[in-house]
Amino acid sequence: MKHESGQPAALGPGSGDSAPGKALSARRALAWAAGFSLLLAWLPAAVPVLAWLAWPQVLISALAHELGHGVAALISGGRFDALGLYADGSGVALTRSSGGALQRAIIAAGGPLGPPIAALGLFVCARRAHASRVALGLIAMFLLAALVLWVRNPFGAFWVGSCALLAGAMAWRAPAAWAQALVCLVAVQLCLSTLSRLDTLFSRIAHTGAGELASDTGQLSALLGGPHWFWGVLIALLSAGVMLAGLWAFFRALRAVR
Repeated sequence: MKHESGQPAALGPGSGDSAPGKALSARRALAWAAGFSLLLAWLPAAVPVLAWLAWPQVLISALAHELGHGVAALISGGRFDALGLYADGSGVALTRSSGGALQRAIIAAGGPLGPPIAALGLFVCARRAHASRVALGLIAMFLLAALVLWVRNPFGAFWVGSCALLAGAMAWRAPAAWAQALVCLVAVQLCLSTLSRLDTLFSRIAHTGAGELASDTGQLSALLGGPHWFWGVLIALLSAGVMLAGLWAFFRALRAVR
């Protein structure tokens, strides 16, 4: 059913523009996003002919990871020179620093920690339909900026440009409930991206389309000392903590409007 305005009809008690109705809409958006993401994660393993379904998720994970490195470089006073994203799901961010070990460690940690931090912000935005539209608009603008400033290979340009167009179109034209659901979906995908890269966290070497490079934890080990697996465990725990904080903020806000 649809209202005359063309917006999806709200179902069940507490629907509409009231605070309880908005909270119910946000819960449904998160439930849809989590269920859809888990289905996409399970189907490729259970049904081999559907293995291609995992490909977009791998690319989203790689893009978020490499942008995390680049943003960490900019925040720490370094430079983000180029980003490469490849069809095999790998990626590389070319950054420059002043040479200090701490700054290079921040850049190395930015890849695995960036996606859960972004997910936290998206969970906060997903609590309200208007904030969800704003978040999608900001994602679209950031990806367009990345396309112009940093993406250097054809496949990377195609994927980043496609994601920017989708986010912009959803921010501009999609019904409010759909925008909210997409923000939840992106947040859940960013959370899953950290889990999907656990093997890389506990490896010294990363295999990319640009060749074999030192992994993030391998770089941290070389820069700050300690075994690479120690940094893998620490980053995994920090990532889990940030993701849980995002979910806590999401549900806490919804309980407040009951």
